[in-house]
Amino acid sequence: MSETMPDGGAVFYSLKKVLEKKGYGVKVVFAPSWIRAKMNAVKDPKFDGYAPVRTVEYTDQFIFTKLFFKSPWLIVERKDRPIVWNKIADLGKYTAGNIQGVELRDGIKELAEAGKIRIENVGTPLSNFLKVATQRVDFAFSDELVFRYTMGIEPELKPYRDILQLNAKPIVVDSYGIALRKKPEFRELIKYIELHETDFAKYTEEYLTSLLPKTP
Repeated sequence: MSETMPDGGAVFYSLKKVLEKKGYGVKVVFAPSWIRAKMNAVKDPKFDGYAPVRTVEYTDQFIFTKLFFKSPWLIVERKDRPIVWNKIADLGKYTAGNIQGVELRDGIKELAEAGKIRIENVGTPLSNFLKVATQRVDFAFSDELVFRYTMGIEPELKPYRDILQLNAKPIVVDSYGIALRKKPEFRELIKYIELHETDFAKYTEEYLTSLLPKTP
């Protein structure tokens, strides 16, 4: 998801497609980070909810769908320099890239806080992957969909499409859901979203297929 992507990215494209069947429109307001977006929703009642969510919080203000949409958070590596690891601590000897504002997942966060892994933050997925490609970091953290999308559309990454790959072992498989403000009319909407949970994966693939260049 990104403010610069059509429809705000695959997340919100899918949400819009599901909700428009119910007669709802979606207006998305982005923030500099996911944490800031969540806090904006908590503090400002003009926001009806926030998405995507990985944890159930602020249950006095919000109701939540179950965490149904799964997406792996992985390592982007060079094919000629694959990262071999069994446990999270094994990654401490490497320098990793990450996107500024993207939360480090459990295990990695503790390594970083203890100063046992070096992480270089950049502003965009493009910069993150280029640093791996040009061997300025050993690997980068990325969501699978972000990697597929960015590698497919960014001209600067075209020379590296046969050089970069996703490590087969995920750091974690994230599960996401939707949070809506605790209003009577939204309780029915939460149930409706859950009934259509399989549509999110379908619309995500539809979105990526529509944007990625066609293979000759």
